[in-house]
Amino acid sequence: MPRIVHLASGREWRGGQRQVLILAGGLHGSAHVDSVVVTGQGTVLAARLAAAAVPTYVTPWGPGLDPRVAMYAMGALRPGAILHAHDSHAHALADALSRMRRTPIVVTRRVTIPIKNPQRYRRAEAVIAISEAVRSLLLRAGIPAERIHVVPDAVDLAHVTAPRDWPAEVPRVAADVPLIVAVAALTREKGVDVLLEAAAHLRTTHPSARWIVLGEGPERAALEARRLALDAEFVVNLAGFVAAPEAILREATVAVQPSLSEGLGSSVLDALALGVPIVATTAGGLPEALAHGGGVLVPPGSPVELAAAVGRLLDDAVERQRLGAAGRIAAGHFSVERLVQRTLDVYRSVAQTQGTR
Repeated sequence: MPRIVHLASGREWRGGQRQVLILAGGLHGSAHVDSVVVTGQGTVLAARLAAAAVPTYVTPWGPGLDPRVAMYAMGALRPGAILHAHDSHAHALADALSRMRRTPIVVTRRVTIPIKNPQRYRRAEAVIAISEAVRSLLLRAGIPAERIHVVPDAVDLAHVTAPRDWPAEVPRVAADVPLIVAVAALTREKGVDVLLEAAAHLRTTHPSARWIVLGEGPERAALEARRLALDAEFVVNLAGFVAAPEAILREATVAVQPSLSEGLGSSVLDALALGVPIVATTAGGLPEALAHGGGVLVPPGSPVELAAAVGRLLDDAVERQRLGAAGRIAAGHFSVERLVQRTLDVYRSVAQTQGTR
């Protein structure tokens, strides 16, 4: 197996960055693959890679084709190496390096929003789609089918299910209060505005229920204003980023994912592993995340249907228990071992193709 050089800017800490940590840790630990991650200095990803003892090159990473990152990446390359780009900033850099050094590229596509630069994807030797929904998007962009590999995200069961204290910065909800939790960035595609409307609807039938949204993002001001307009400031807590959202998610009565667009939904996988019943939309790859059980689906953009589905689960403890048990089993379909092995298969296919040229 050739050396794998991962490029991941790490500018935020969301599902994609967590998957880089899981994959790189699995490759280095259980698979014993020679791999290194080139990432941005001072990021959560860099800190967690270091804590996991994953080989890492850390460098300041500015906008555009930062020459400092290019220098570190070229220093990490070896003859026959493969570049694996994990986000758009990394992909742009990998594309440039590939043409300079004739190094093959693997790129992971995580989202179902339209592709701005399909030519860049067409130049990659392999594209990893985290769901069939993402694969369909790539096909529509003209990426050859034989270069697309569907490799779903993984859930690190040991990490997610480890005991943790409730974060001190988030006010705790009483044990007898129904708690609905969403782990979602405050961005438009995550549908947190729909969640706010759903919370207002649910208040009429379940006035004691409380909602917590764990995540940060550019839509905070607009969402805070909407929460105030709905008189929902005591119903929904936009709690922001927390280092260990699993500590709160495990206490949820119901987890929700109200996304309008979603590649797969790594926080849904966390809820499955914790045995928390889920209400998610049919957007993107979310139906694939719940294909093995553990939750129910509603149309995206419908606060009434989201509220109704949550309300039904709050009223039905037996159904919650059934979905939670099914979710724990379903989480096994998204193991770290499966992620590592399927990604290794992609690397081998690329190495084999390069060897025949």
